[in-house]
Amino acid sequence: MEIIIAEKAGYCFGIENAMKMVRDTIESGQGKIYTLGPISHNTQEIRRLADQGVVIITDDEVNGLQTGRVILRSHGVGKKTIEAIKGKGLPIINATCPYVRAVQKKVESYDAAGYQIVIVGNKDHPEVIGANGWCQDKALIINDINQLENIESYDRICIVAQTTIIESRFNEICDAIRSRVNEVVIFNTICSATAERQAAAAKTAKEVEYMIVIGGYHSSNTQKLADICKSHCEKTCHIETIRDLDLAEVMKYQKIGITAGASTPDWIVKEVLEGMEEQNKIAEENVVVEMTTEEQPTVVVEEVVETIEKDEYDDANFDFAAEIEESLKTIRRGAEIEGEVIHIAEDEVILNIGYKADGIVKKNDFTWRSDEVLSELVQLGDKVWCIVTDLNEGSGNVKLSKIKYDNRLVQKQLSDAFDNKTILEGTIKDISGNGLIVDIGFTDIYMPASQYHVRYVKDLNTLIGEKVKGIIIDYNPKRRRAILSQKIILEKDMKERREQVKEMKDKRFEELNVDDIVKGVVKTITNFGIFVDLDGIDGFVHRSDLTWEKINEPKDIVEKGQEIEAKVIAKNEEDKKIKLSVKALMDRPWDDFIAKYNVDDEVEVTITNILDFGAFAEVIPGVEGLIHVSEISYNRVESVASVLNTGDVLTVKIIGINPEKEKISLSKKATEEAPARPAPTPRSSNSSSSSSTGSGDRDRTSNYGGGDRNRRPQQSHNSNNNRNKTVYEETANVTLGDSFGDMFSGLFGDSEDDK
Repeated sequence: MEIIIAEKAGYCFGIENAMKMVRDTIESGQGKIYTLGPISHNTQEIRRLADQGVVIITDDEVNGLQTGRVILRSHGVGKKTIEAIKGKGLPIINATCPYVRAVQKKVESYDAAGYQIVIVGNKDHPEVIGANGWCQDKALIINDINQLENIESYDRICIVAQTTIIESRFNEICDAIRSRVNEVVIFNTICSATAERQAAAAKTAKEVEYMIVIGGYHSSNTQKLADICKSHCEKTCHIETIRDLDLAEVMKYQKIGITAGASTPDWIVKEVLEGMEEQNKIAEENVVVEMTTEEQPTVVVEEVVETIEKDEYDDANFDFAAEIEESLKTIRRGAEIEGEVIHIAEDEVILNIGYKADGIVKKNDFTWRSDEVLSELVQLGDKVWCIVTDLNEGSGNVKLSKIKYDNRLVQKQLSDAFDNKTILEGTIKDISGNGLIVDIGFTDIYMPASQYHVRYVKDLNTLIGEKVKGIIIDYNPKRRRAILSQKIILEKDMKERREQVKEMKDKRFEELNVDDIVKGVVKTITNFGIFVDLDGIDGFVHRSDLTWEKINEPKDIVEKGQEIEAKVIAKNEEDKKIKLSVKALMDRPWDDFIAKYNVDDEVEVTITNILDFGAFAEVIPGVEGLIHVSEISYNRVESVASVLNTGDVLTVKIIGINPEKEKISLSKKATEEAPARPAPTPRSSNSSSSSSTGSGDRDRTSNYGGGDRNRRPQQSHNSNNNRNKTVYEETANVTLGDSFGDMFSGLFGDSEDDK
């Protein structure tokens, strides 16, 4: 079985950031913690947080709070709610997703500008409710193109989207509004991660036979994922945890796809993966399977021979040896009798049975197959056991049947095997309807296709000649029916292996300790991390623990089957889970930076990211600094992207280092020569006179105190250098002082004439 995990499955940036804020707040231990609504739409994660003391409250319950810290959910809340919390004087931890916050800002600004706000989304979703709270709850909330009645009555409209809405629906509604309204401003605020996750899920669903969508049943983005997957893969199931997954059903398919909603934590995805992989380990790898729900009919193997009631021949008191000893006593129909072959003809065999007449076995009573030759099956002098079927077959001889004796023996063997649950081995020799005919040596027996394996086999003909083993699960002696099952043995083996794996896993778990350095082989790679086989137990390395450097995907730096070394950083005693870190064994790039560089050093850097307020540049691998927009050039920079590009290599000066926050401030303009200052504007004679007078007054005042009449200019020799030197500040902005410097120095009596 092949398992394909869709890219972008699991936590999005917004949820991951919100969960980190909750964890940090819990660890701070600063009193009661409340979340305004569920922090995410995942029941298991919310229950886990509740066990740690996190209390969920509604907007209406805010007024009743007196103490504690309030965490705003990632979906965001309305402006009035935030003001109410601030009014209570309670600390706020704003975990609102940055994409959602961008929607709120656009709604607020365009509402203030007189636009009618239209939100494309679900009116009951907390994100939409929160966004509507930034325009006095006056937004039109549209989730369907049929809800556009009277839209023409608005002259100016601003359209935004719920971040998890399906993009095709958003575009359809926007096109309809654009054609009916004079002025429309459209912001496609759909989260790029949502669009990427939906596209990746659709791509995977097209490639697989069975698709699993993991996430909360009430999660909007997970529901949309399930809808998208169903449109491409009919066999799609939506589950919250491994407990909701029908593993027996899944095992019927060869190619399985998995995706997860933005609110689904990594540990739930890992649980599903482990459950499926454990099932897959136990199953045979060479069986090609696909899903089926059709019940397999039971085919009864009936005996071809004539039915003889048991009470006609089963005489418990009959003793053939005693009869022989008494010499030619009367024999009865139905009795078992042994005879010696004294003649072999083309269509019959004659036996000496120690009776007054010989025994005759016709060919159709000797063998099932008409094409067999009797002389090849038996030789003169052979001993053959038969059952008496008639005391006079018409010519005075006793009619016998070897087939019936063999069948009685077979039924006894089947009965004993059924009672003792004996494991029978055989070979598949033919196909019968929806089942298999298995040769178990002393007879053929029927095995339904559903009892061949834990998974359904598409083409039964491929199994002819295969060796099987099983036990009889149904036996009816009156109908001469027996059903053989290999599946029950496989399930028992699977259970035993699961117990062995669990025992081995528990033992290995106890052997490992936090801070141990271990080696393992990469087993599974996902977009949120990797799973490593540690000789009996899996360890998990989150993508943030793989390296100090930024990476796009874990698969960019590791490969499946690769051996790695890592450090145990956490153990979960309850779930027997091991968390590892690869980067914990690496030198911290920050320590290397601190040892080599100081403020005012010039370094060569590479631009890694362009933002509105500046650009991030890599100083050394794993360490980045910020070039603020004000530090790019002495000239005004309208757009950072217009002067810098990702990948550019340039020389900058380190103008600030914050060791506590591990942040670096860089300047490009500090490496350049400052432009010349404009010459001072000539002063008029009146100004000079006034200045002289003023200067005289100041001189007299200064002299009154006994000071030197000839004062020096207040500006020092290094004033220009001081003006050009940028002091490190995290939120540095361009000020008037930065723009004009001491342009006006000397205009108020500071010239050489005043000496």
